[in-house]
Amino acid sequence: MLKLTEKECVEKIEAGEHFHAEVEGGFQVKIEKYTFFVCTAIHDGHNLRDDLRDNCLLDESERLYEEDPYTGALIEDMPITLIGLDSRYEYDLNRGEETCVYETAWGKEVWKQPLTDKQKNESLEKHRRFYRVAVVLAKKLQAIHGSSLFYDMHSYNYIRREESDTPAFNIGTEQLDKKRWGDVINHWNESLNKIEIPDMAMRSALNEVFYGRGNQATVMKPFAENVLVLPTELKKTFMDELSGELHQAFFNELKERFCKQLLENSLCFVEQERLDFEENRAKYQAML
Repeated sequence: MLKLTEKECVEKIEAGEHFHAEVEGGFQVKIEKYTFFVCTAIHDGHNLRDDLRDNCLLDESERLYEEDPYTGALIEDMPITLIGLDSRYEYDLNRGEETCVYETAWGKEVWKQPLTDKQKNESLEKHRRFYRVAVVLAKKLQAIHGSSLFYDMHSYNYIRREESDTPAFNIGTEQLDKKRWGDVINHWNESLNKIEIPDMAMRSALNEVFYGRGNQATVMKPFAENVLVLPTELKKTFMDELSGELHQAFFNELKERFCKQLLENSLCFVEQERLDFEENRAKYQAML
């Protein structure tokens, strides 16, 4: 895998190059084809800088509990992926700059000693870097296709929740233009509801547990006429949420079925956005 600076990464995107790279240690970008959709897993990462790790009050298992492990593996076969490498305890990509560096999180103090301005600014710059690259990518896809679709993938803990019947998939639409994108949003929900795995309740819902208030949809709002972000949460039934152990066989089944429905939804998106879809169906399917 390449190791690139932000500038080098941006130059490759703007030139339409295909590549797989780690960008300044903070996230991975993979572009196999310039398709009309992108898959992101911004909470997949677990890394902490050395100076932060030594100062952190939380052990690895406490941090892992609030991270989204395996969401990167879930989308890794898709043609364009952005996958976070750093822990959300360093900077949370699902929050704006004002609140993305925690002092306390989920009722727990995070740091032994308050972070210095230098430490905070280093984390803030990594946060900004991710979104600068994401916006460049969105603009590139807009130039090629006219519009694009971002699947903003997360996972959530459920064992300690008060609700007993939480959905396997939750799509948050609070920030989305439902008039513009309602058909694609509803199709995504219907597609996920088609997933069946023996002995497992697989139900999808809109705004039942989470509402899509995350930062990716916020950042893309200036482009909302041409960019749809679908904040999607997976219930952590595919792993032991307390230990972090993956249920490999179940995850493999889930991944196969989930990716199939994602591709179906991406074709729904392109059908809505392009009147010549039927004529060019083979071309779009070949891109996948």
